[in-house]
Amino acid sequence: MSDSLLDGYLHRRCGGRYARAAETVTVRVSGMAATVERAFYRCDKCGDERRTVEQREGAEQAAIATMRGEHALLTPKEIRQLRERLGLTPQQLGELLYGIPRGIVEGWERGRYLQNPQVDALLRSLGDRETLERRAAKAGVTLPPLPGSEEALAAAAAAAASVAGGSGAGEEPAPAASAAAGERAARSPDAAA
Repeated sequence: MSDSLLDGYLHRRCGGRYARAAETVTVRVSGMAATVERAFYRCDKCGDERRTVEQREGAEQAAIATMRGEHALLTPKEIRQLRERLGLTPQQLGELLYGIPRGIVEGWERGRYLQNPQVDALLRSLGDRETLERRAAKAGVTLPPLPGSEEALAAAAAAAASVAGGSGAGEEPAPAASAAAGERAARSPDAAA
């Protein structure tokens, strides 16, 4: 049931009404723990307790924020920016991190999952190019060339050449265009002669 629907809701078994209450809970995620307040509803007559999905998720998000602050962990946005700055896909980043599945990496970037402090330290270490190259060699990941390097300039020149070469000069017309041209030629008065 929705959080707002339970406030004052009639408990059918005893005739009491549900009222908002709070409890202290310890939430454990990724080997870390945080103690937070979680709201719930308790029947004022029989003491029956109900917790909504919103209340559970709210407590979990508060705990994750507490853990992220206590351990100075990278935020989802920072993880995504690091991956993009390195020019890696989520799959490649996971491979660099000892084979972590792509879905977990994407979960970190979306805030669905929380990395532990050890993984966070490993993520931060990838900002050092030497460490990144060493990890890539071990994991068999091909890194994109550094911006401004000879490899990057050669790749950019090759891409520019392929775009310039595909301008359409000297190419055969598309099949639809040549078919339309054939039909016009067949209908023209000169074609009957």
